[in-house]
Amino acid sequence: MRQYLYFLAGMATAIVAAPFVAPQNQRFAPTAFAASSAAVEIDTRQKSLGTRREDNGLFYIGGDVGQKSIRFLVDTGASHVILSHADARKVDAYTGVGDRSMVMTAGGPIAVDWIVIKEIAFEGHSIKNLKAAIPRRDVGLSLLGQNALAQFDAVHIDGDRLTLVR
Repeated sequence: MRQYLYFLAGMATAIVAAPFVAPQNQRFAPTAFAASSAAVEIDTRQKSLGTRREDNGLFYIGGDVGQKSIRFLVDTGASHVILSHADARKVDAYTGVGDRSMVMTAGGPIAVDWIVIKEIAFEGHSIKNLKAAIPRRDVGLSLLGQNALAQFDAVHIDGDRLTLVR
């Protein structure tokens, strides 16, 4: 019985002391103890990389390549960036001879050519050497996939607002 009481006393002490000794690194998701301070920093950064849900229920974000702009559908289910033929002509990219392959999509396998976009900026936040696929059969839409989204610290969807935090 005594051991049980010691255990409960130790747990109560740990719960009370945790907010004072736990590190509050704001790069990680906020805990119950750090929620107020982390939320303030995230709100500040959200203003620079946020986009609202469009009427069709999807999120789009603009990427600037030099003086040209590409409108991307944010696709968290896509492994890589996919460029439409029109958007592929806008980018300054490295191409590799023989960089062709088949990739699996929700609609089945498709043949793609691979390029590396030298530099693309999303509202001032630059990503360099971004690998992208160009389908041989044009899809007419560019997708912002996981290899680009992974360059951000966090992707938040809060109601009708998507925020990329860097």
